[in-house]
Amino acid sequence: MNRNSLIWMKEFLKEDNLKILKHLKENRIPLIDYGKMEEFYKDVEAKGIKIITYFDDEYPEKLKRIYNPPLVLYVKGNIDLLYEKSIGIVGSRKCTAYGRNISTNFAKILAEKYVVVSGMAFGIDAAAHKGALKSGKTIAVLGSGVDVAYPRSNVKLYEDILNNGGCIVSEYRPGTPATPFRFPERNRIIVGLSEGIIVVEAAKKSGSLITARLAVESGIDVYAIPGDITRKSSEGTNELIYNGAIPLISEKVLKEIFNIEENKKTKRIENEDDLKIIMAIDNGYNTFEGIVSYTRLSTPLVLQRLTILVMNKIIFEENGRYHLGG
Repeated sequence: MNRNSLIWMKEFLKEDNLKILKHLKENRIPLIDYGKMEEFYKDVEAKGIKIITYFDDEYPEKLKRIYNPPLVLYVKGNIDLLYEKSIGIVGSRKCTAYGRNISTNFAKILAEKYVVVSGMAFGIDAAAHKGALKSGKTIAVLGSGVDVAYPRSNVKLYEDILNNGGCIVSEYRPGTPATPFRFPERNRIIVGLSEGIIVVEAAKKSGSLITARLAVESGIDVYAIPGDITRKSSEGTNELIYNGAIPLISEKVLKEIFNIEENKKTKRIENEDDLKIIMAIDNGYNTFEGIVSYTRLSTPLVLQRLTILVMNKIIFEENGRYHLGG
């Protein structure tokens, strides 16, 4: 079976992607120690981790457009986010307060319509995840095992992402520590999951510029935030704009480019559970079961809030499906 053979070659024989694909194409299948495989699967399952291989139906098609796509993905949290429209936000670990605020605010706006993808690093990445937390629409792509929160100072952020309906992804075996060479590898997955990449702050030589280059090579639009020309943290982003990246000069421009309209119904609702339900319906999860799955709220609570929302004519129900009013 391709799935077991693939995982065995990657995680136990430590072969690279191209070699694994060559072996599979030539039907050169290695002997598998199924005792070790079963032990591996049990450990992964016990940690609440989902395995998706390149040959599984659940593998995100958009990841296949990048060079050297990951053959195995390990996922914790809301797997449905992998199939929604997403925007990547990346930038400097040593960011300024300006960059951090932009990252948080832009992520919050984007999360009204898109999943925000980033790498959970210090600085811009962490700010982007925090901006999208309230909606739960964020994916963290790690340069370590999916069960290893890195850096350690982001353990709470890691937990908040999962507790708010977000998703953690890695191509590395659970327990794998973070090492420098894995971060550039991780960046291609951020690109693969995203419809566009926004670079908030970046020095002239940085991982964020590598991500931008990978995006261009994959045919994905690159956007950049203009910065102070006297700051090193803006040299990379300003140069991206000079070389053709699309400048995001305001929240208004961001909304125009990404076609984000102000949802007046959502704006006047203060109950966070109601907001989650409305977000679910707006994203196509318009059955009772779909709403429960999307929001991760309890069945009785969803039933209660739906009844109130229907009574207030904020949402409407027809043949077991819900839609927004107006």
